[in-house]
Amino acid sequence: MIRPLLWLPLLAVWTLPAAAQEASPEKRAQKLHALSFGEQCHSNGGYLPDDPIESWTFSYVPSWSEGAEEDKEDVTLVRIFCSSGAYNETHVYYLLREYEGMTSVGFAQPAFDVKYENDDFDGAVEAITTVGMSATGLLVNSLFDPETLSIDSFSKWRGLGDASSSGKWVFRDGAFALVHFAVDASYDGEMNPEVLVDYPGD
Repeated sequence: MIRPLLWLPLLAVWTLPAAAQEASPEKRAQKLHALSFGEQCHSNGGYLPDDPIESWTFSYVPSWSEGAEEDKEDVTLVRIFCSSGAYNETHVYYLLREYEGMTSVGFAQPAFDVKYENDDFDGAVEAITTVGMSATGLLVNSLFDPETLSIDSFSKWRGLGDASSSGKWVFRDGAFALVHFAVDASYDGEMNPEVLVDYPGD
């Protein structure tokens, strides 16, 4: 016979998975966020936007299925405010899927090198060369469009916004894929980005 006092730790172990499953997607994302970006994200002196946490739930049909209604999978996307500066605001995204659970979203993006005339940032841009691919967990000035299941970002390199980098990722087959990325490396007062990535079907 198990002594009554021993029931308490056993009950705690049994109820932990159930409690985790009952927690809202936002709460689950916040716990993962604290572990993943807790030291990197901050409130910048107490500032918080009106919507520091947002979530959207939608369905998709995996490519391996035959399009049957019962093959649809529900996912929840959670966006959490990370930090802000004078003209940029960063966010982190999390996906809750039935089999994978809650995971952070990594966004592919090109790594590039900018060649300026006379190596002067105020000079003309001579070339922007893609040197590989990288990934980031932070997006700058990002917005999710639930109609197109896409996320856009626009990172200002200075307040004027004439120098910047921007990207677009579309949710496809359970993950976000990079479909467009452009860089405006010239500090010339004009917006004239150069496209580095542009896949059809955007």
